[in-house]
Amino acid sequence: MSLTKNKNMSNRFSKKESLIKGQQKRNRLIELVQNFTQIRQTEKYPHLYMYSPPGLGKTYTVNQYLNTSKTLFFTVSGNTSMFAFGIQLAVINYQISPTVPIIIYVDDCDEIFKNEQNCNTMKNVLDGEKMFVYERSLASQMSNLSDLQKDAIKYYNQDGKMGFSVPTDNLRFIFTSNFRLPIDDEVMDSRNKGKRTSVLMAHKNAIRSRCKVADFDLSPDEHWGWISDVVLNTDCLDKINLSEFHKGAILEFMRDNWSRLTERSIRSIEKLGEIINSHPEDYETIWEIDYLKNDNHGY
Repeated sequence: MSLTKNKNMSNRFSKKESLIKGQQKRNRLIELVQNFTQIRQTEKYPHLYMYSPPGLGKTYTVNQYLNTSKTLFFTVSGNTSMFAFGIQLAVINYQISPTVPIIIYVDDCDEIFKNEQNCNTMKNVLDGEKMFVYERSLASQMSNLSDLQKDAIKYYNQDGKMGFSVPTDNLRFIFTSNFRLPIDDEVMDSRNKGKRTSVLMAHKNAIRSRCKVADFDLSPDEHWGWISDVVLNTDCLDKINLSEFHKGAILEFMRDNWSRLTERSIRSIEKLGEIINSHPEDYETIWEIDYLKNDNHGY
């Protein structure tokens, strides 16, 4: 097969090294989630924020290990308005109890940290008052809510003020994101250069200070190795029924053409596998047409 022939020993050794590096990074994510389920609510930094490039199976990994733990958890969307996010928290604590420890997994959390107001709200959620506060009128939005959502909001609006307030001191958050929170030096550099984004960066940096943070900044080798580990050691491709040979062919194609790939994700691997099944005789040609850039701008 043309994609796997004529590979010298140095290339093979390099790929083995890449797989090891990728496994180490992915195992660190798994370790963080496992350890998180054992953290006590009273610890100083009970929340976890994990960044990595998109398409690495973070959601799958986090949910897999939370499902095997004995902790009570809920997965909520972070790709939503702050109002909708607050309602999710209100319903959870209304149904369970604001005294029961609960893990909240916020998948794709970028929207709730998109501006200064949202960041200020989330700072209070994570630390300090430990309260989600929504202070706008609800009149125009109540008709779009379910009965359960309305009951939860009414419960957390007992003082008759505008909006609602949900206690969060019983909640521990796991955030996953495709965007990295700025570190201290980046905020200072932005301020010194007088950039308009420096204020928002400072707010996001304050979120960082309230969480345990894992930045998975991956080199191309580590990125490929991480994806390879998922393909070789999980059931992510079981539904398309690929042989080990064809899994290897996909990984070879990605490794040999890394800088030209239009997608570098688990989903792209599934797409490549589906092409094998639908075009078993000429899938290599289709891969090159559909999934490689014509230019070579690098990674």
